[in-house]
Amino acid sequence: MTNKTRKIIQKILWDGKSKWLLLGAVLGTFIGLFLLLSTLQFYLDVQRLLRGDANPGDQYVQINKKVNLFNTLGVKSGFTEADIAELEGKPFIESVGKFTANDFRAGASSDMLGFYTELFFETVPNEFLDVDEPSFRWSEGQKQVPVLISKDYLALYNFGFAPSQGLPQLTPSTIGKLNMEITISGQGHKQSFNGKIVGFSDRINSILVPPDFMVWANANFGGEPGPPSRLILKLQNPMSKDFQSFLKEKGYEVSTGRLIGSQFGVLLKVVLTVLWAMGLLILSLSMLVFVLNFQLLVAQSRPEIRLLLETGHYPAQISGLLSKRFSIQFGGVLMLVFAALLAMRFWQVGYFENQGFEIKTGLDTIVWVVGLAFCAVLLLLNIANIRRAVAKLT
Repeated sequence: MTNKTRKIIQKILWDGKSKWLLLGAVLGTFIGLFLLLSTLQFYLDVQRLLRGDANPGDQYVQINKKVNLFNTLGVKSGFTEADIAELEGKPFIESVGKFTANDFRAGASSDMLGFYTELFFETVPNEFLDVDEPSFRWSEGQKQVPVLISKDYLALYNFGFAPSQGLPQLTPSTIGKLNMEITISGQGHKQSFNGKIVGFSDRINSILVPPDFMVWANANFGGEPGPPSRLILKLQNPMSKDFQSFLKEKGYEVSTGRLIGSQFGVLLKVVLTVLWAMGLLILSLSMLVFVLNFQLLVAQSRPEIRLLLETGHYPAQISGLLSKRFSIQFGGVLMLVFAALLAMRFWQVGYFENQGFEIKTGLDTIVWVVGLAFCAVLLLLNIANIRRAVAKLT
């Protein structure tokens, strides 16, 4: 068949036919396929978040015992050695770190900013820190005490304390240059140090000093340290059912930071399942419209097709032209869908990074495979339908 003959046949088949039905089918296919594949991609991301794969930092959680009436009356709530040994023996807990709090009075003042405030200090073993700061070290006789603070505390200062007290807001770089005097007292002794903020922690909401300083200060200005009131745990998966059941059984409270909660995870899975079903329904209806559109085209062009068949053209030639037209249109829709998915993915990666989660760039292999497999099946079904419709006219 020559190109001229093809053009004549295409003109006979397509001229004067309504394009609105085809446009609706194209639009519906785009929406359905985009919704289907974007939901699948988001579901895979959520699965990684729930497993802890997307944010290794969230394998660390802090736990404490619930405060009750006895604690209000002065009874201290802490973890005994037996409690800690039980935690260390659990297979879903990789390691346990103790929070050591100051047992002395502490305060900080700054002539530059003109303020004084009471402070509390804590320390944890260095392996549980998310800040690898070489200057976060202290030895006896050193006049400067390095301090790590939570990024949330800096935000509270900038947007809460500073505006109410008429103090300037500080960036992470400028606060490191701030001169601060730390005064500790207890047991009839008092001593001052130069305090310097050397880093900011995403993981731990506290004001941290080096372990060596805490041990020395408690020994010289405090009393015998009591049991730790908080622990930091490194877990295989913070959202595992075993860990959640253990917390409920023991009555421990957990601070999980940015972790996706189990109840939220279940709800999100339900929503994603509904979106998947909607996408599948829209895609199925759109493909049905595609089928009806080409069946209608064949029915409307019945006299022309029969004339072409009577003039020596084969059914395969006619159905081949219709199938090619359908394949081009469907291929165009598929390219637009994947282009939209990649654009959405680019935005998603940036958004999740701003929230503290790391997700892989680009689409998952399973999304490509499912998308191409869906399209291949639908393409073959429609081509077979077109051939049957033309064959009935012979």
